[in-house]
Amino acid sequence: MTNKKWISGLYALAFIGMIGGLYAFTTTAISDRLENAQPHWENLKVLPQDISKDSLEHLMKGYAKSLGVRCSFCHAPRKDNPKKLDFPSDKKMHKKIARGMIEMTNAINADYFRPHYPDPKPRQVTDVKCIMCHRGNPNPKRYLKGVQSLYPQADSEKE
Repeated sequence: MTNKKWISGLYALAFIGMIGGLYAFTTTAISDRLENAQPHWENLKVLPQDISKDSLEHLMKGYAKSLGVRCSFCHAPRKDNPKKLDFPSDKKMHKKIARGMIEMTNAINADYFRPHYPDPKPRQVTDVKCIMCHRGNPNPKRYLKGVQSLYPQADSEKE
């Protein structure tokens, strides 16, 4: 009885080893897989060209959530299949506005927050983000319209 259990265990180990061995050998070299892992991005003007797919998707999901919108808010539909998006296209004005906003938040972080970080400074500081003003709204003017009344005007200070 113990011999049968021992032999069954050996067969199980051999089977697992065989399956693992099949996955260990591939037809492409590791260097080829690494080169193919980084896609070439079309029309990235503000974000770095070497951004990984995961990082780009994470950023885009963050932008969408911060503004309470879907991808189609900034990205136009494809001509050949309107159910899919044409990510490189610049047809939508919201995409151009988003680029300006990304540049603005990057400048604010670089000019006002990064200089105060101790050395060695992190490569990217994200103290200011879209959500700070947008708060899940594509147009923050709606809830910010009364903010001006909270600040004293220069003329009222003279009184």
